[in-house]
Amino acid sequence: MYKALIFDFFGVFCPDISFDWLKQSVPDYQAILPEYKALCAKSDYGLISRADFTDGLSKLSGIPAADIASSIQGNIIIKQDLVSFVQQLRSSGYKIACLSNGTVEWTQKVIDDNGLTELFDQTVISGDVGVIKPSPAIYKVTLKRLGVTASQAVFVDDRAVNTEAAEACGIKSFLFTDTQKLIAELKAAGIS
Repeated sequence: MYKALIFDFFGVFCPDISFDWLKQSVPDYQAILPEYKALCAKSDYGLISRADFTDGLSKLSGIPAADIASSIQGNIIIKQDLVSFVQQLRSSGYKIACLSNGTVEWTQKVIDDNGLTELFDQTVISGDVGVIKPSPAIYKVTLKRLGVTASQAVFVDDRAVNTEAAEACGIKSFLFTDTQKLIAELKAAGIS
């Protein structure tokens, strides 16, 4: 029986804001994609701050850091239908966790600024623990903080590499593509 649901944040509750910004703002973004991914990895491991990430993105793109920060902030659109469903799950007794790659200051700020702090019983951010998805260690940290076993948890992410890694850890996983599809899949699995 499932007792907990673990959700990725960026790409599930809202767009992958920095990558969406990159695609929209840098016409030849694919030329700087390797450097962008390396910058994201540093951020995800907590090795650089949000400001350092934005400065690095500025150097890669030639766009002022202040413009990048305000533009990325403007791309944050929370999927309220998913929030409402997760609130119902929480009210039904499920433990809810957020498991996200990113810096603590950036990810937690987006969560807090959008009134989602109380949605999660636990928030595990890679930059805080120094381990990123798809490493099995970050799933184990999340399960421990929730106080559940792998077989008692469900994981939702928009990247197959992360859902496959969770499955390898024994966590039933769903690849997020659309809120209504996810809700239908969870209900079909007996989660409501």
